[in-house]
Amino acid sequence: MDEQPQFYEVEARSVLETGIVGLDHITGGGLPRGRVISIFGAAGAGKTVLGLQILAHRVSAGERAVFISFEQTADSVLEDMAGFSWGADGFAEDELIVLETGVPTDLHVSGRFDMQGLIATLLAVTDASGATIVMLDGLNALLSLLLEEADERRELLRLTDWVRSQGLTVLITAKASAENERARTRAEILDYQTDCVLVLDRLQTGNAISRTLQVTKYRGAAHIGHIVPVVMTNNGVEVVIAGGLASETLAPGAPASRPDQRMPTGVEELDPLLGGGYLVGSRTLLSGAPGTSKSTLAAAFSLAVVQGGGRVLYVSFDEVRAQLELHTASVGYSFREPLESGSLRILEESASGGTPEESALRIIRAVDELGANAVVIDPVSALTGSGHPFADESLSYLLTSLSQRGVTVLLTSLLHGAASLDEEATKSNISTIADNWIHLTYIANGGERNRALTIVKSRATAHTNQVRELVITSEGIELRPAYVADGDVLLGSARAQKEEQDRTEAWLRAVEYERGEAEILASMAELEGRISGLGNEVDLRRRDLERLRTTRDGALERTATALEARVAARRSGNLANDGNLANDGEGAHE
Repeated sequence: MDEQPQFYEVEARSVLETGIVGLDHITGGGLPRGRVISIFGAAGAGKTVLGLQILAHRVSAGERAVFISFEQTADSVLEDMAGFSWGADGFAEDELIVLETGVPTDLHVSGRFDMQGLIATLLAVTDASGATIVMLDGLNALLSLLLEEADERRELLRLTDWVRSQGLTVLITAKASAENERARTRAEILDYQTDCVLVLDRLQTGNAISRTLQVTKYRGAAHIGHIVPVVMTNNGVEVVIAGGLASETLAPGAPASRPDQRMPTGVEELDPLLGGGYLVGSRTLLSGAPGTSKSTLAAAFSLAVVQGGGRVLYVSFDEVRAQLELHTASVGYSFREPLESGSLRILEESASGGTPEESALRIIRAVDELGANAVVIDPVSALTGSGHPFADESLSYLLTSLSQRGVTVLLTSLLHGAASLDEEATKSNISTIADNWIHLTYIANGGERNRALTIVKSRATAHTNQVRELVITSEGIELRPAYVADGDVLLGSARAQKEEQDRTEAWLRAVEYERGEAEILASMAELEGRISGLGNEVDLRRRDLERLRTTRDGALERTATALEARVAARRSGNLANDGNLANDGEGAHE
């Protein structure tokens, strides 16, 4: 008899959302509910803040939580929480219960120690409050009281078994210390005994320090295990991951993406070259060497958006606000009025003053505060070329977050040297970050360096592939069609000279045409005169012919008439003779 297949019911994994969008993403929806979760990190890595932030989110979702600190007083914990947006208003005593069990530094341990007291305390508090989530902050301080390694293993196992039996979710924070062999062993034991492990760390690059997070263990669930950057903000710990994870709820005033609409570029001649302007929600990269008018084009775009009723965040890495205002005003793009009205905001960023992930979050926060529908980042190469390990991830996070908000983005990129377009595309990662790529360059000819603009790429838009000369005047930017002569693109005075030469040659050709036309007209007039004279002669000959014909016809007619008369006369005469003969006969007869 065939064996019947056996089916086993597998309980669906229950997760606990942390409220930290990036963390929930890399853990596949959240941390395991009803399990023990360890948060390791050095001093100041953000372990306590991360745990409290998760507790605060669960409390806001209607759960009750217990926080037990082995290193801080309850008052200091509450003060720390008040510094963040999720703890500023405080919590009701029955929602978040904060207990302190500090271990005195001069404590002398005599005899064996176990976790029974802690477990009894947790049981009493959770039964009385109905709490479902517990945080044990700095548990390694308590574990250090145990004399033997075997005791640590036994008591941790006692604690984790009790937690699972109660269905509680427990967060344990501990130092990832390498001070001595015993400390390393303690961390290994805690890692082994828990179901999920988060590791917080700090990475220094130059003068900047990046905070990082890694999920090194998650039993029974797929997760993203690579190191990701985190930033400590007023909102607590924020995880920055490549691809971006903006909140589903947009900030008030944030526009929805409308790919069928376009924004003006601010340069009248450029709009038709891009099918009417930049698509709403698209990303455009302006790349070029220093002085090729990238910032000027960005200023033109900013003012065009403002004049159309939009709001623009201008992120400047190279210049402070005063310099930027001065430089843009000198070429006809004054920021004074939009800055005063609040429709334009300049965010000064420093490429050396922080990490790329911190800049990305500041920009997103500023966009939400302003309700901006357009962002200029000048230059984005300050982020991508910073040398920080998370520069690309931060830019990806930023751009995706802005796209999710429907924001149109204009990026400038500073390029050095004579790199080819392929090299520039590789450096800037064009295929990923930009829908439109406008390349600005110099063309040297005849002792001059003139600016030129080329649209290298424009997704979903018909666009020109021709080079345009870019001219900066006191009233702004002008684009002029390229002038090609003998296969070369001429700009500046070389173009003017060639145009003048062509105009002269055209004038000479026109004069030659006029001369030839006059000669032809004279020849035609001469021929027409000769034709007219011949016509008169023909008419004379025709009249002579008519006279000749008339004379001939008259002579013939007279001859015929005379002949007819003679014939008639002859006939008349014969008849008369016949009569006389008859009369003569009659007389003789008588």
